[in-house]
Amino acid sequence: MKKLGFNIVLLGMIASGKETQANILKKKYALKFVESGVYTRKLLKEKSKIGDWARRTAGVGKPLPTILLQRFLVREISNKPKNKDLLFLGTPRLKPEAQLLKKILNERKENFIALYITLPDKEIYKRSIKRSTGNMKAIYKIFDTKKLIGVRIKWHKDQVGKTVKYFKSLNKLKIINGNQSVPKVTKDILKVVEEYKELS
Repeated sequence: MKKLGFNIVLLGMIASGKETQANILKKKYALKFVESGVYTRKLLKEKSKIGDWARRTAGVGKPLPTILLQRFLVREISNKPKNKDLLFLGTPRLKPEAQLLKKILNERKENFIALYITLPDKEIYKRSIKRSTGNMKAIYKIFDTKKLIGVRIKWHKDQVGKTVKYFKSLNKLKIINGNQSVPKVTKDILKVVEEYKELS
């Protein structure tokens, strides 16, 4: 697999299939995942002051403190392999993190494209409840209760919405319709990535 020559930021609504699409992209292109979710779950299990901080925030459905995610981004970008591009999965979600990401990549003279997978509220509830009751990751059983889903949707629209607008202002954002079959979502994403590759 060859490098694309640019990094990918893959954002999306709750239960929009980000991980599924990220894994498909990883099989096609030389990409290293930068997953804030994996980092957050690690902190939630950590017996330390930072772990306690994570449990008081991310552990109750709130976002992880920005300073912790900023440290994470700096470390991951600094450790980027020479033979791969980065795929930021579900991060940066907050505007200050997005601004930091752009600043670091600019300093390294690296390019990126941001993809945002949309999904209607009704479908979010449907998919979230389904994955919380099925044979899915334990984290979903904690976060995908009906009450928390509503809280997360509101927070996502308020906060991630600002990040989406920021990337749009940079002319870096492409919207992907997530309310369709997995193969169709994949087709739309690959079309955008290949078009951006031709322009880069």
